Amino acid sequence: MKVILNNSEIIIFKGATISDMVLAYSVRSHKMLISGKLCVYDRFGNLTEIDGPVYEGQMFFLKRKE
Repeated sequence: MKVILNNSEIIIFKGATISDMVLAYSVRSHKMLISGKLCVYDRFGNLTEIDGPVYEGQMFFLKRKE
């Protein structure tokens, strides 16, 4: 399935989590996400949980934790 992360199209398997999607995007970003330096927000600006599900066509953005 296809999702968007930081304006990049990511091809990910069905049943993937936010963490899986970030790992497919960048190993470095995934390490920063796990350590708490990055957060993932949906297209509406809502903070997501890293173990949350990902669905076809969703859009997400990575931002540094404030």
